[in-house]
Amino acid sequence: MPSTTERPSHLAMGHILGLSALLVLPIAIFVPKGIAVLFGLTALSLLIVDLAGGRKDPFRNERGMRLAAAFAILAVTSAMWSMTPGATLQKAFIFSLVLFAGLILVSTARRLGELEKRTFDIGLIAGGIIGSTVIGVEITFESPIYTFLLQSRGRSPETPIVMLRTINQGAAVAAIFLLPWTMALKRHLGPVWASIGFLFCIIVLAFCQADTQKAALVIGVAAACIAFIGGRFFLKISSLLLVVGVLAAPWVVSALPDPLQPNSPAAELPNSSQHRLVIWQTTADHIFERPFAGSGFDTARAFYGRDQRVLNFFGGKGPNNKWVNLFEPIPLHPHNGVLQVWLELGALGAILLAVGLFFIVHRLATVENNFERSMVFGSFVTGLAIFSVSYGAWQGWWMGAIWLMMAFAAAALEGKSK
Repeated sequence: MPSTTERPSHLAMGHILGLSALLVLPIAIFVPKGIAVLFGLTALSLLIVDLAGGRKDPFRNERGMRLAAAFAILAVTSAMWSMTPGATLQKAFIFSLVLFAGLILVSTARRLGELEKRTFDIGLIAGGIIGSTVIGVEITFESPIYTFLLQSRGRSPETPIVMLRTINQGAAVAAIFLLPWTMALKRHLGPVWASIGFLFCIIVLAFCQADTQKAALVIGVAAACIAFIGGRFFLKISSLLLVVGVLAAPWVVSALPDPLQPNSPAAELPNSSQHRLVIWQTTADHIFERPFAGSGFDTARAFYGRDQRVLNFFGGKGPNNKWVNLFEPIPLHPHNGVLQVWLELGALGAILLAVGLFFIVHRLATVENNFERSMVFGSFVTGLAIFSVSYGAWQGWWMGAIWLMMAFAAAALEGKSK
């Protein structure tokens, strides 16, 4: 029987979030675009249950609501000066819906009671076990599950290297998922099983193909360890550093060595990192052309088409040349969410992003339990690291994954906030 403080509608919320946590990794591994659908259905279900339970206002975070409204208004308004006004208006409208749906998710997750959290934790723990096991099986046995799924749809299996690439997006989601999952394991099964589960996932992700989630997870775990030692003071300092980092990003990127120049120190980086650096520096050049309002929401893909590919000589032409590639200067998006916000929404968008990150970390600093506070901060840093080097900021599956991970982290917190 639920306690007097937990209505049936509240218990349903725990079941909805728990089911979402159970499904998120398998969907991210095999059908990454399905994350957007899972996110939408989860938010809509929570909203319906909340309103049916008698709650008139599903939003409790007024500060987050105001910030989301400002971001949405800026995105929609940018259609007036956008390079592609029609596409900007359409994408900005969808983005606005995602923002408010995400706020519903996180607001609901923060309100789960004791019994609801237990229900959610079951889904979270089971989802992590299933997801990490699936990734391990796919890597060890050359993608047998994905092969079966392809064959069941009448498609021929891909080569092993292509098959392994299919789980990169799922591995990125798993990297953000890992630390809240470890929290739930420790709470219900104790520190020994939590450590075993954590190490198993680390090993599994280490054998994935893409390096992005590996580096991001290392950074996130390091951040969690430092936050555990440094306490709330470290998080408050981090919130200020994030503001500085976001606002200074175009100038920092421009000051980095150009890998296309002879004898550049950047030539020691992996080829993919050199290519990203060229993309970022090209993006920064365009940012400085329209620094205040940007080029319009979701216009990064409009700067260059496939007929505008450039032959890049890394290390310079002639004897210093290390390698060559042929690519658009900005291929679809800058592969850096912070720079994409700067490029499309200018300084106004960058300020809103910086304020949002500041408030998230400042809010996290109020959590009393030091272990949980540190683990969620590490998950936040992992997600931010991937956001800063990889996917397009407005990709539907990626936005859905970020909001789901934020909701799971909020729901996994047992310690109260001050």
